[in-house]
Amino acid sequence: MSLHSKTLADSLQQLYNGDPWISVNFHDHLSRMNATQATKRLGDSHCVWELINHLIYWHQEVMRYLNNERLQQDGDLPDFYLPENHGEENWQASLHRFKHSCEEMLAVIRDYPEERLYEAVPGTEQAVIYYLQGVIEHAAYHLGQIVLLHKYSEVAQ
Repeated sequence: MSLHSKTLADSLQQLYNGDPWISVNFHDHLSRMNATQATKRLGDSHCVWELINHLIYWHQEVMRYLNNERLQQDGDLPDFYLPENHGEENWQASLHRFKHSCEEMLAVIRDYPEERLYEAVPGTEQAVIYYLQGVIEHAAYHLGQIVLLHKYSEVAQ
């Protein structure tokens, strides 16, 4: 694994369940939320559950970009998906899918050949590194939203 790939993977890992420099991670907040809290909205915002499914969606899309696969495929959940069943079991299943999605994305980042990091992704004008760095920036952005929504859901109870 290249130093660059290791740095990117470590950054995503820290955001998921480590100690990133922003001092918050997904696992700490999501593990303390229940299904009811995960569906709370602040105004017309997306709820946490939708944000988690949005992150899963984009992990899949980026992995498909990098593998030169067709993007949206049969059986994929739509972006910002909120299931009709808001039960706790379904919430836990979504959290499991998110964890699995993060693990898959981490493996892709760690295993990506260093010599190809600056090649254009097929069908795009952007280099691989653009998408890998983007996954991390995207995760940090939505983590901030999740932290705020989590705080709101605790106050709103």
